[in-house]
Amino acid sequence: MGINGNQFLTEMVIHVTETLDESGVRAAECDLCNLNGVVEARHNPGRNHVLLVTYDTVETRMVNLLAPLKARGLRAQLVGIMHTRAVGR
Repeated sequence: MGINGNQFLTEMVIHVTETLDESGVRAAECDLCNLNGVVEARHNPGRNHVLLVTYDTVETRMVNLLAPLKARGLRAQLVGIMHTRAVGR
């Protein structure tokens, strides 16, 4: 839990070098969602090489987001933060 009981959610863009089919991108999303602190992982149809991950910055660090992708043998890079917001619990 963050400051004043708030949760700090950040949306991170991750680029995957490999082209993933639909089942591959769904598996990667599931792996990401199993990480402590990850709230959501998704992609835009037709852009399976770009993942958007929403995570709690108090619960996990951004570099941890790459671990499940690398475990699948994927080459992935953190591209940038879309936004961060505080959410009261």
